[in-house]
Amino acid sequence: MRNIPHFATIMVLCWGLPALGDQADGAAAVRAHIRLTSPQVALGQPVWVQFSIENVSDKPITLTVPGTEPEIPLPEVGLPLSHVFSGGAAGTVAITTESNRRWDQPVGYRGAPQAPILLIAPNSTVGSTLDLRDYFPSLRGAGQYRICWRPYGGEFTSETIVLTVAPFKQVELVTDEGAMTIRLLYDDAPGHVANFIDLVKSGFYGGKTFHRIEPGYMIQGGCPRGDGTGIRLDGKRIPAEYNTRRHRKGTVSMALLDDDANSASCQFFICNTEQKAWDGRYTVFGELVGDASIATLDKLMAAPVDDRGRPLRTLYMRTVRLMDAPSEPMSP
Repeated sequence: MRNIPHFATIMVLCWGLPALGDQADGAAAVRAHIRLTSPQVALGQPVWVQFSIENVSDKPITLTVPGTEPEIPLPEVGLPLSHVFSGGAAGTVAITTESNRRWDQPVGYRGAPQAPILLIAPNSTVGSTLDLRDYFPSLRGAGQYRICWRPYGGEFTSETIVLTVAPFKQVELVTDEGAMTIRLLYDDAPGHVANFIDLVKSGFYGGKTFHRIEPGYMIQGGCPRGDGTGIRLDGKRIPAEYNTRRHRKGTVSMALLDDDANSASCQFFICNTEQKAWDGRYTVFGELVGDASIATLDKLMAAPVDDRGRPLRTLYMRTVRLMDAPSEPMSP
């Protein structure tokens, strides 16, 4: 008989819950999911991964860890560690590098002979979040990693997620009026940061312009057409990542179409004053750092414009490049 998770009779007796029927039906009702708190993590920072088991049926289910004696579940809520690492010899968490090196056995974890039974209510999810570096030290090194989860002896397989571990970056944007340094807010808008880094790496912004100035409010640029109507050449759009960052002088946000919150692409704007009405409407993904950056912003904002806010002289982004950001603690 295959050593797979099953719906324990002990739970039916103790809790008075109806059984689900055969195991095939029960297995079809279960989904395994993993999710990264952030797809990009700085060297030395935690790799927070959420593991969750979802019951997609309208009946309660119970799961046990293969190769263990089931025991009455503990009172605390969450996915027990023994269930997270329930893959056995098949490997629970499979981590693969770009060069196809692979790790699938957690370091320092030893399964106990007994493991609690997991009870999941109908249409519910139970999960836990771990710093995966504690069990896979390879994640402490720089690189790109593909991660997949196969709990319960490999009976279920999650989606594959991609993690990048590297020094955090900041952006230096050089104009004819001076340079501005943009600190990227990885924790607050990871998708927008990844999009911006991708564009900077490709050289997209070099030679682009600031095509719009709203005196006293903001300056906008990054349009490939130079008139505010262009998007990324591949047409990619970024879903909104609203956060608690406020729009104030030096805030860097992504421009949107008026009727589409998920239309961010390549155009961005830098605030010159506090704009509370923009908080929660546009995604803040960066901020200027340093007095020199603010001085450059002031010079750009002072450029004369026509009645449509178009600068009377072309304001170029001469070079835009990535630099390693100063090391600083990051919150989980």
